[in-house]
Amino acid sequence: MDITFQSVPYPELSEFNQRKKLRDDCDDTTKCVERMITKGDIASLTVPMYASYLASEMGIVDVSKVICSLEGTIIYSNIIILFKKGNPLLERINVLLRRCLEAGFLELHWSELQHRVRLRSGAKLREDSSDMFVPFAVSHLMPAFVVLVVGNILSSVVFIIELISGSRNK
Repeated sequence: MDITFQSVPYPELSEFNQRKKLRDDCDDTTKCVERMITKGDIASLTVPMYASYLASEMGIVDVSKVICSLEGTIIYSNIIILFKKGNPLLERINVLLRRCLEAGFLELHWSELQHRVRLRSGAKLREDSSDMFVPFAVSHLMPAFVVLVVGNILSSVVFIIELISGSRNK
C-alpha cells in the first residue's frame, strides 16, 4: 500500500502515508476487519463487500450500523483477460460478460452468499434491544382516535349551528 499511496496524486493520501505513528501494520486482513467491526477503534482500507461479508459471518444483523464505507473509489483495480486483437473469442466473451452483468448474476450470487452466511451464523445473531419489533396495540392508536372523534363532534356542532343560523336568515 505504501507504493500505491506514493504514486497516487492526492495530497491527502500522501499526508496520510507520512503519519506512520497513526498506522498499525496488519498482516492478517481478516483479523483487522473483525477488530474494526467489534471494537471500532481502527479504520481499514478494504473492499466494503468483504467487510459486510465478515460482519454477516460474525452474526451481525444490521451491517450498516457497524461498517461505514466511502462512496467513491480510491484505488482502481481491473481484472484483465488478455486477448489479441482479432481473436475470434473476444467478441463472444464480451457478449457473454455483458449478458451476465445485465441479467444480474453478480447480484444474485452475492445475495445467495449473504443468505448462506446468515444461515450459518444463525446461532450467533446479535440484535440491539432498540431494534426489536414493537407491535402496535389499541393503546398506541388511542390519541389518533380521540382526535378523530373530537373532530367529528366539532364538525357536527358547526354544521348544526350553520343549519340553524341559515334557517333564521330566510
